[in-house]
Amino acid sequence: MESHDYLQKICPDLSSFNLPLMRNFKLSSTGKHEFQTTLDLGGFGISRYVLEYLLFSEAKRNGVVFMLKCKANDIYYNEKEEDYIIKTDSGNVNALLVCNSTGRNSNMETKERQPKLAGINYVGIKYHVRLQRDASFIEIHNFPGGYCGLSSIEENKSCLCYIVNSKKLNSVHNSIPELEKAYLYQNSHLKKLFSTAEFLFKKPLAISGINFKIKAPVTDRSLCLGDSAGSIAPITGNGMSIALRSAAVLAAMVDDYFLQAITRQQLNDNYSGFWNKEFSTRVKLSRHFQRLSEYPLLTNMSIRLFKPFPSLAKSIIRHTHGAPF
Repeated sequence: MESHDYLQKICPDLSSFNLPLMRNFKLSSTGKHEFQTTLDLGGFGISRYVLEYLLFSEAKRNGVVFMLKCKANDIYYNEKEEDYIIKTDSGNVNALLVCNSTGRNSNMETKERQPKLAGINYVGIKYHVRLQRDASFIEIHNFPGGYCGLSSIEENKSCLCYIVNSKKLNSVHNSIPELEKAYLYQNSHLKKLFSTAEFLFKKPLAISGINFKIKAPVTDRSLCLGDSAGSIAPITGNGMSIALRSAAVLAAMVDDYFLQAITRQQLNDNYSGFWNKEFSTRVKLSRHFQRLSEYPLLTNMSIRLFKPFPSLAKSIIRHTHGAPF
């Protein structure tokens, strides 16, 4: 909910959607017990397709020019003209400033940043499903090697995503159905969910090579937004809000820069300082939870600890989220 008011402000058409609000949280693992609690801030559900189409339409109405089906290949700084050249498949584009929101795995990565991306890799699998459930809950169900999240979106649908250590997928010859039977079904909640849900995709959306490293919010070529600056593990459920909050703050700073209220160096310093202060702790904390989530024994221990001390769980959740903006 921290980004709800901001999205309504920049995209008024969102108000016409009756989007589900999530005020409760459920956690389960391979054991018999589960943990439930209310969420102080909570969230709202919408699919990426609907959200991005609404933002795209609103941006076009406001005069944004989109170059669709056009791949950006590299960025160069033109010292003579004191501007940037973006090399694309359709020719060069000149710009006074470049904001990079090309995601966690991009051909726009600079060579000096790539070595920092080494480490454990994960695979993400996403479905949209319909099933009978309480739409006010966001759920996390742990299994050996990863966890599966379930949250409500528009039209009485739910988004079902799971993330798993890539070694688990390799162990079943890269077969997603076999992966689900061998590992996800060890959690009885997931076995029931997969057997009763109506799956709306012909095939799941699969993303490989996922890691959760802080990169840098500013490079010598661009100002980075969202996953380009650093990816937070989805177990904390905060990636979209981080992207939106960084965009809102950077937009105001860019205005100051073009109004000559601040220099380019001040723009770089101000944005980098904001990003690191606001998000670096969240990203680092999420990486610890990501590693812990691969081991059902640890998740079961957490459930047994949270049940008599629910305030502990609430405190952890608060540390992974920000305030509304």
